[in-house]
Amino acid sequence: RLKWFKESKFGIIIHWGLYSQFAGEWENRKVPVGENAEWIMQKLKIPVFEYRKMAREFNPVKFDAEEWVGLIKNAGAKYLVITAKHHDGFAMYHSEVDNYNIVDATPFKRDPMKELAAACRK
Repeated sequence: RLKWFKESKFGIIIHWGLYSQFAGEWENRKVPVGENAEWIMQKLKIPVFEYRKMAREFNPVKFDAEEWVGLIKNAGAKYLVITAKHHDGFAMYHSEVDNYNIVDATPFKRDPMKELAAACRK
């Protein structure tokens, strides 16, 4: 596997999750440029109950797994890595363990990790 990885040379790492909809800003405060926006809850001291409520608004309706994979392949990337669950506890896949996930807690109601896996296999 290490040989494959070295030969592949170029891959895409996607960091995407519930925090993405904040775009680094909450209540007119911003995560400083250059700092990790995925840590917005901690950096801006957003109460957990407020942060978790944002799942009700997370609806990435323009997400298209096949389009993403096509763009990645056209860029010459040989692999894709995506963060499927974050330190905030939100899962970007359907989970039977906790309903704080993109299928059960959002209006999106789809599993983008499953869709990405299928598009990659295709």
